[in-house]
Amino acid sequence: MIAYLAPPQLAEFLPGCNLPPVPHTGTRVVLLRHGYSTFNDAECFQGSSDQSELTARGVAASQKVGQFLAHCPIDAVYASPLKRAQDTVASVLPYLKAPKLKRLAASALLREIDLPAWEGLRYETVRSQQPVAYRCWRETPEQFQMTGNHCKLNEDEAQPSAFYPVRDLYQRAQQFWQMTLPHHRGQTLLVVSHGSTNQALINTALGLPPCQHHTIQQTYNGLTVLDFETPHCEQGQLHVLNLTVGDRLPPVQGNKQGLRLLLLPCQANASPDPALTTLLQGETVQAAVVEGWEGSRNYPCHQAAQSLLKHNPETVVLSVQRSQLWHQWQAAIHRSLNAHTHTGLTTVLAVAQPAPLQHFLRTLLTLPSRSNTVALQSNTLSVVHYPSTQEHPILQGMNLSAVV
Repeated sequence: MIAYLAPPQLAEFLPGCNLPPVPHTGTRVVLLRHGYSTFNDAECFQGSSDQSELTARGVAASQKVGQFLAHCPIDAVYASPLKRAQDTVASVLPYLKAPKLKRLAASALLREIDLPAWEGLRYETVRSQQPVAYRCWRETPEQFQMTGNHCKLNEDEAQPSAFYPVRDLYQRAQQFWQMTLPHHRGQTLLVVSHGSTNQALINTALGLPPCQHHTIQQTYNGLTVLDFETPHCEQGQLHVLNLTVGDRLPPVQGNKQGLRLLLLPCQANASPDPALTTLLQGETVQAAVVEGWEGSRNYPCHQAAQSLLKHNPETVVLSVQRSQLWHQWQAAIHRSLNAHTHTGLTTVLAVAQPAPLQHFLRTLLTLPSRSNTVALQSNTLSVVHYPSTQEHPILQGMNLSAVV
């Protein structure tokens, strides 16, 4: 859906987010997942069916996003044609400080992943009755195959056949970037789509293959910011991932157990942000690994950790020298996962200068060691969830700040 809006006169792009200027020769993209829907509430697969619509909770959260984006200098809006995405757009647009939309259109490339055999089925039903297929979907998504009616690229009508849903989705995502970015140099786009579609858009922008489809999380009404220096996909830079307005940390999906890692970059010239403590209200942090050495209480990483853990006085804090940080951090993850036999969630905080934490994220996403596609910012939190030793870790959020 394309709609041209006049930019406001305010300089701040997103409240609380430290973003560079919009690339002059490229494009900034703000991705938004649709609000909470009736199928989400029923814990059912939605796929590209259009039977689901926003709940009252989904409408209210989408309106909050509109208020948050009120002064964001958006030049054009694209959206999925499905009702839950269109209703999200309708809830957001009235709050933008811009003239009335000149045109409202939809891009079929942004519809949700095609899962015809699962649409309307509860997650637990699929897990229990189709365990092999579900395991393939979660563990090797690029090999996941399904039979049913689906629309191939460049076809308007659904055709019954066997196909690879995730592979097809990534082809659609690449086609969307290729068709859209060249027309918006120096501009900012708002793209409203779905969980799996947004995951494919982000991964193709970063050059990640379909086998990593479940590596990045997208929450209802979550905001993600990507920059493209040139109008080419696979050259994107991820600035913010899955920022949820009015919420704290992104919710853990599934059984809400395993190991959750919180990454807090700190720098000598940056004072701790007291507002970050709001992200951890109601959360229990069992342990923290802090770059530094014993007795160095004035070291910036220790100051940042003390500020963030204000409401967690029982947290066990381990101070590690910088040269040993990566080794100790990996060892701590391994020990925590192997020792985690009970149900529930264990949360561990890592506080260090940006370089070792960025190295950790690049390794997690299998990006080249010198890749600049992800850059951590001081006084923000990034969240990684390890569901278990058997499952791949999930990047739940990146460069999250405290927003209302």
